[in-house]
Amino acid sequence: MTTDNPRIAILGAGVSGICMGIKLKEAGFTNLVIYEKADRVGGTWRENTYPGVSCDVPTHLYSFSFAQKSDWPKLYSGGADIQNYLEDVSEKSGIISYCQFHTEIIGASHEKGGWIVSLKDASGKNSEEHFDFVISGLGGLHSPAYPDVPGLEDFKGASFHTAKWDHNVDLNGKNVAIIGNAASAVQAVPEIDDKVASLTVFQRTPNWMMDRQNKEYSDFTLKLMRLLPIISVLNRLRIFLWSDLLMHAAFRENSVMQKLARMRAKAYLQEQVKDPELLKKLTPDYALGCKRVLLVDSYLQSLQKDHVSLIDRAVKAVTKDGIIDADNHSHNFDVIIYATGFNPFNILTNMDVKGPGGMTLSECWQDNIQSHKTVAVSGFPNFFMLLGPNSALGHNSVILMIETQVNYIVKCLNKMRKNGWTSLNPKADSQDKFNRFIQERLVGSVWQGGCSSWYKDSEGQNFTIWPLSVMRYMLSMRKPDFSEYDVK
Repeated sequence: MTTDNPRIAILGAGVSGICMGIKLKEAGFTNLVIYEKADRVGGTWRENTYPGVSCDVPTHLYSFSFAQKSDWPKLYSGGADIQNYLEDVSEKSGIISYCQFHTEIIGASHEKGGWIVSLKDASGKNSEEHFDFVISGLGGLHSPAYPDVPGLEDFKGASFHTAKWDHNVDLNGKNVAIIGNAASAVQAVPEIDDKVASLTVFQRTPNWMMDRQNKEYSDFTLKLMRLLPIISVLNRLRIFLWSDLLMHAAFRENSVMQKLARMRAKAYLQEQVKDPELLKKLTPDYALGCKRVLLVDSYLQSLQKDHVSLIDRAVKAVTKDGIIDADNHSHNFDVIIYATGFNPFNILTNMDVKGPGGMTLSECWQDNIQSHKTVAVSGFPNFFMLLGPNSALGHNSVILMIETQVNYIVKCLNKMRKNGWTSLNPKADSQDKFNRFIQERLVGSVWQGGCSSWYKDSEGQNFTIWPLSVMRYMLSMRKPDFSEYDVK
């Protein structure tokens, strides 16, 4: 290992990988490669191109603090605008030259004090490269989830996941089913309901919804923000403080803010939905925030159109002609769209990460998905993750978490370079202590509530959400405590 400028592999060129690459380059770590399976940067925003795809965090906050954009066209900008922003930041920062596109990561194995990364190029040819550090920027949500029901392959019509939208499928005049009613569904439904002959949404559990009130900025406002960038900076600060100080308080069970938020969400539903039967189907019976709260534009109006229907029953099976629901009723469709989210922290779907003792990360996480400080795992030296376990948010912009993690990792690498250290491995007891802290702070929060959600594993442990404010996370990650690590 060359401690002056160690060789670093970054896995993925999405938001996390871009941020990591930029900050490493700024810190003088230039012996790095960013591996990306696709032909360009972007990650989530490159992959998700379904109609209406948009961010549910105001875009002035869903952007890098070091690369502010003053002229976002809307309060909540669309996926194409975010993708263009990420490409622009990557070009201007010069990290495109560090990207190796059309390269899939097969695995990473720690051997003889370093990491061997196994790769596959576009032609299917396998190769290996040696690195001192591996940093995963694959994130927790990149592997599409499908319903665990029989017959998915039997359907004779067109079918696809919202994360892999098939734009070659013509929906005009078709009878379409959407399985799922969460974030991608509420954005896509209003965009396609006027094209189809009929649209049926299969809802297993209702979600709490609030009016997004997405406004488009006027030409005058955009011109003013370009001339006075301080306006955008102050707007970003306002959104951050509102989210971290007020919204976060609503995620404590039985808190005043929880009750107020629930009253507001109920009032919005009752105002928008006049049919008592539909209103009953759409009203949750669990704490607001136990599942992801959805910000919607015209989804509820779409559900009340004559040719659109909501079935509040789970899917039992898919047949060659359509769907059988939980009550054994058959429904025929021309197209089935899966709006069923992602497999959380399934970064190991197509790759193995093997530590020096031979244990894989998937084996390590089999019973309990956990990490140290959300960025490292005991037993896997010189391996870091961005958006690792318990670093997702229910109330604020996850980019704030990414930047905080990136700065923490850069400080670790700077310290190693300065001291000539070659290996950094979290102590098992330090990792256990951190995770006890996480689980203790989750008690009393809606994220640990009684509803089932992708936040928790089969045993009910929440391995996804950071339970405190973003400010608290930033303070806790401000300075690495190297007594928590085994150092060589």
